[in-house]
Amino acid sequence: MSRPEDQRSTDAEAPSPAAESQAEAAPSVEAQLEQAQAKADAYLDLAQRTQADFLNYKRRTTQELEQKIRDANGALLTQLLPVIDDLQRALANVPTDLAEHSWAQGVGLIDQKLASILQRQGLEQIGGEGEHFDPHVHEAVAYEEHPVYDEGQVASVYRVGYRLNDRVLRPAQVVVARGSSRPPASAGGESRSVGEGTAHP
Repeated sequence: MSRPEDQRSTDAEAPSPAAESQAEAAPSVEAQLEQAQAKADAYLDLAQRTQADFLNYKRRTTQELEQKIRDANGALLTQLLPVIDDLQRALANVPTDLAEHSWAQGVGLIDQKLASILQRQGLEQIGGEGEHFDPHVHEAVAYEEHPVYDEGQVASVYRVGYRLNDRVLRPAQVVVARGSSRPPASAGGESRSVGEGTAHP
């Protein structure tokens, strides 16, 4: 038969129901904290990725818009180039008796203003005498022996070319100096005489 002292000892060693409940609740709270931290980290990662995607999208659309603007400017300027040619040709052939006339000088000022506007837009002339022939910016229309320029150099410019920023709108039509017999290999093969569409060796 158990004594009351033994019963009290057993009761003192056994955990109370409240203690058991607290022991069970402690791991549950820690697990919830870990889950909440994991969710917070996931949301932060998602927000950072979304922000990076948005910045990339914004940069890409800005670049595409700038490219469209450049293409539109290039198309417009390409259509204006023949008008610029005609204006410069007219100014180059003003009769001497009209060269000092206010009308001729006014047209010259218009040409200067137009050139200044186009230059600010990034348009520049390409092709000059003495340059080495470059098929990316030059178009050979004839070859000729030249007393000053070496083979492969531009002897004269038949029609100036234009470049808009890094894009060639129109190559310069040039006459290329050559040696005694054949045109230089870098000049792009067959040539054409000025103003003609037929090629000759």
